[in-house]
Amino acid sequence: MQAVNWQQFGLKSNPYNNAPLIEGSELPIRKAFVGRKKEREFLNSLFASENRLCLTICGDVGVGKTSLANFHKFTWKYHNEQKLLFSFRGEIEACDDLLNKKSFLIEIIGSILREIKLLEPNLLNNKLLASLSRVVDISQTIAISGGIAGINLGINKTPTQPIQLSTTILEEYFVSLVDFIKNNKIENKKYSGIIVHVNNFDTVLPDSKKRVINFFNEIRDMSQLRDVYYLFLGPRNLFKDIISTQQRVRSIFHQAPLNINPLSKKEIITAFDERMKLLQSNNISKYIKPIKDEAIFRLYDIHRGDIREIMSYVGMILKQCSDKLTGSLSIDKSMLLLGEALWEQIQMNVNLTEEQEVVLNYLIEKDKVSQKEIADLFKKDRANISRYYFKPLINEEIIEEKEKIGNTPYWGLTSKYIPLKWFVESRKKLRQNVENESGQLSLKLEG
Repeated sequence: MQAVNWQQFGLKSNPYNNAPLIEGSELPIRKAFVGRKKEREFLNSLFASENRLCLTICGDVGVGKTSLANFHKFTWKYHNEQKLLFSFRGEIEACDDLLNKKSFLIEIIGSILREIKLLEPNLLNNKLLASLSRVVDISQTIAISGGIAGINLGINKTPTQPIQLSTTILEEYFVSLVDFIKNNKIENKKYSGIIVHVNNFDTVLPDSKKRVINFFNEIRDMSQLRDVYYLFLGPRNLFKDIISTQQRVRSIFHQAPLNINPLSKKEIITAFDERMKLLQSNNISKYIKPIKDEAIFRLYDIHRGDIREIMSYVGMILKQCSDKLTGSLSIDKSMLLLGEALWEQIQMNVNLTEEQEVVLNYLIEKDKVSQKEIADLFKKDRANISRYYFKPLINEEIIEEKEKIGNTPYWGLTSKYIPLKWFVESRKKLRQNVENESGQLSLKLEG
């Protein structure tokens, strides 16, 4: 694969970058964000009517939860007419190290201070903010699980008294920081509170389910602080299996999660078109769509609306193009290129033998097959089919069990490798077109 030259399409850079939209990025979030009208109205109503909030935003990976949260934060940080709420760009990433109250407080304080430094760095000369900056710096180099003794941060009036960085003290610092934001202008804006955005509980569930439950119980008190709006993003079961199972925790959360479904096909096309308009090169009158909408629709079906995967696969397709493109790639050409890219991945990761390739090609052409069918067709020992032919494909998530009839499992391609089917179909179709054209040319020559 090679790097994509976006200039050949009349674009400054990659419109299919699968990173979430964020404040301050090359794509202005207010213009690039598309859809989610009902979800935005729901969030706006909650933020307008409540003086504090704990809300879970739930949905499958890649559905657009983070971009929605970032867009909502941006709107309430700069453009809401009722009140403004301070937030830090990006989000706090859920991980095992974060799942305790002390680490969570340090991460929130550090994120807020970094944002203030970006917007108005002189404010960090304030005594409180300077002290909190030292707290964050210390936490990055010294384990604070048992507290840090003997460090004077200049907060107490009695400088000889050592500071203990207990959870209680950190909570007091957090309250003081919220009050500072509410009582001081930042970049000439007066804020009424803050938004805390925690991302990716998908990555810590289900392996750390007990720790996640304990985490929400541990932060229950600080989650009730007035004028703080918490958004916790995670999988569809985050509210059902974590929040609602704990009576004390459930009581402080909004009564139901905000469930996010995939954007429609039309909305995804609109989002891509909007990105291309924003990234259009200054010296051209019109950009070229790198790939036709029909190919995007096919990818949508493969990945069930996962926009992150759709964008990743578009990138894979375009990296396969060795020649300068003068028009949008057709669906057949796109699937052929994607299949080639996936086939190259398989060859690199699995290093198939010729016999294994023959079996894989058979699997590609069928919706589902049993190991017995493969053994009978290729006259192989069934034990070898499982160990030698199927196991490496299963380990690399190329094939998976599709169903079981009686005691017999049937296997087929995973969704990621479904394009291999269209690769085979597209290759046959293109080959047939070449044969037809050759036949027509022969008839003309004979005539």
